[in-house]
Amino acid sequence: MKRILLVVLVCLLPLSALGSEAFILDIPLRFNTQQETGDAKVLLELSAAPTGSQLVVNNGTTLNLGDTNVMIAGDSVSFTAGSAANTALIEYKPLSNFSGDFCNAVATEKQIPMRFAGAQDITGYRVATYIVASPAAECSQVSKHTGDTPAFLTPNDDGVAPALDADYKGRFTYDVALVLDKSGSMSELPPGANGGPTKIEYLKSAVQAFVGNWEVMDAPIGNAEWSHDRLSLVFFDSTAAAQMLAGADAPANVFLQRGSNAWDEVINAANGLAPGSSTSIGAGVNEGMSKWKADSKNDLSMVVITDGKQNTAPLISPTGSGFLGLQPVAGLNQELRKRFIPIQTVGFGLPAQVDDDLLTNIAVETNGQSWLHIDGTTVFDTFANTLIAILKGNTASLAHRVHDTMNGPGPSTTYSVIVDRSPQRVVFSLQWAPPQRFVLDLDAFRPGALTPTAPSKSKLLPQATIKGYDTPAAGVWRAQVKRAAKGDQVNIPYTLNIMFLEKHLDYAFSLDAFKPVVGEKLGIRAVVDWDGKRLAGLPPGSIRARVFQQQQALGTILHDTKRSTNRVPSSIGGDPVSPLDAKLSSFEGRSLTSRIEQKEVAVVVLNEVAPGEYAATFDGTNIPGNYAFEVLMDWTNERTGRVHREERVEQSVRPRVDRAKTTIDTTLNANGTWTITMVPRDSFGNYFGPGYESLITARLLTSGGLRSPHPTDVNQIGAYSWQVSDTLRDQTPVLDIVVDGVPLNPRRE
Repeated sequence: MKRILLVVLVCLLPLSALGSEAFILDIPLRFNTQQETGDAKVLLELSAAPTGSQLVVNNGTTLNLGDTNVMIAGDSVSFTAGSAANTALIEYKPLSNFSGDFCNAVATEKQIPMRFAGAQDITGYRVATYIVASPAAECSQVSKHTGDTPAFLTPNDDGVAPALDADYKGRFTYDVALVLDKSGSMSELPPGANGGPTKIEYLKSAVQAFVGNWEVMDAPIGNAEWSHDRLSLVFFDSTAAAQMLAGADAPANVFLQRGSNAWDEVINAANGLAPGSSTSIGAGVNEGMSKWKADSKNDLSMVVITDGKQNTAPLISPTGSGFLGLQPVAGLNQELRKRFIPIQTVGFGLPAQVDDDLLTNIAVETNGQSWLHIDGTTVFDTFANTLIAILKGNTASLAHRVHDTMNGPGPSTTYSVIVDRSPQRVVFSLQWAPPQRFVLDLDAFRPGALTPTAPSKSKLLPQATIKGYDTPAAGVWRAQVKRAAKGDQVNIPYTLNIMFLEKHLDYAFSLDAFKPVVGEKLGIRAVVDWDGKRLAGLPPGSIRARVFQQQQALGTILHDTKRSTNRVPSSIGGDPVSPLDAKLSSFEGRSLTSRIEQKEVAVVVLNEVAPGEYAATFDGTNIPGNYAFEVLMDWTNERTGRVHREERVEQSVRPRVDRAKTTIDTTLNANGTWTITMVPRDSFGNYFGPGYESLITARLLTSGGLRSPHPTDVNQIGAYSWQVSDTLRDQTPVLDIVVDGVPLNPRRE
């Protein structure tokens, strides 16, 4: 009888008591009215499917599984099944903290009691925090992951259920699409090279190292499971094609989950890159996004790599709002900023060959970062930066970078790196250029060790050796590069990137200027956290940046140089060679690249402007082109001990036409037509140079006919001409000219 009574009592227990666990969702203030937390997601990993489970919020409102956008005290709460098996997703939007849009916060800290109730146990959980990606571009939605002052869970026995007892699994998983240019021009040598690997060979090698670095950097600690991050590949020339990967998730079959050596399939597929025809960057972007929309398990980031300018539809171009748009696909908005998918962009070539303005604006408007590398020596740096950017705000940072050359039998000089209390893994990534295969190796030594330390994780690739060391001892680690085997002792340039998988430290850099022009200040800002709390009061000079600038404007060089392009082909593998491309290709060796190399021009110190927020400005933007901030973080603090990190961020500065420096000549031709020629310059006297035809328009203010609103630049020197016919007798034609949005004719004012 007692046994029967016990069974009855168990059956009468409420469902909430079976698997209940209680916790508090804490959404702290970030003290930035434009980027306060607008969304917090908690993914609960369960012992069984979430069927029948409930979520009790504020001890009073119960959500059943599947309830979405339930309003509680002015905030939106959803409780749904996760995309993976045996998971449930909590999404909390603190809408009461905002007025109008997500760039206008009137925020208070949120501490929301929650209780999971169900027949399942919570075995683990992940938390993601989202803020506005680019306040200057779009405020209607939050989409940027941030590790700075993130939301977090605090176990809490609420008197009904015990405190949450589960493993914190860290960040949410990512989907990343690598969108790779295989146009005909990728068969060429990098600018300034007289021989060696082509651009596409560099690209294949860099993609291999990118994948290998990610595998080692973010491999599970100990016996934990692999993160379910996914990778996909899209190749584009005149069209785009997502690559079908063996083992990829259905139904799209292009996104492949990581696992022990699972991403070798991505590496193998990248080796299939072969130069094709023309260039459609828009097709590559749309292909990657549409395939993801068919299988959108995780938040998507994209990496777009190209060596040229788009010349085939669909084109990425300004919309009526002025922001970039692309032919809508798969239910996505026309405007890239409203797709809420960050796009990292990489340009491989000269600034005038690559549409650097387009790539920069794509990144700026979507919360990506943009890098330009002119030659093969920096391509591996760029991909390391890209990986850091994707994982930034969650895990990854760069501790040290070395460019050197292996001469003689080796080994190299000893390189040192300071490892503090934060990293849970240090990764040494050694890379060199093709075609040499498996020719270099490295040894790493823990503090005080006389013999090399065995790595916890490693990856050996044809042009890379990657070694990771778990729970690294704090102190000075050393590394040496050596030859992998005996053989010809050829000189081998290499790059050594030393990266950390962080545990305590998180930081993020941003640039204040939005699409800057010459003469405008460039602002750089850092937000630094330790264990999710702002790290305030760092000693003066703890964060400083070396500023790099071109010494000459490329437009001025091209304006002052007339060159024969007779030997330059009209196309390369079906990829059209424009007159400007032909002129750039006519320069031999490093005669052009050496003149536009970046040089260090200043060092700026980031001073504390708010608790844990540090900022500086640079006001020497007198030359249009690419500017780089090489940031050094180096301090000793009671909370952190000795810390040393490095970071690189880049920004493109455009010329802005100046009426006083610009010349406009009007000439009557023998046949009675008129030629009007404009040579635009900025206020510092820099010539725009060739390549701006699409950004210059004219309207005829007098009688006659204007052949085209856009000019021609016959000699590719930045002298832009229009033809006017059928004017009235003795009347000189007048044009209303606009250069990149700036009117030159006073009548428009």
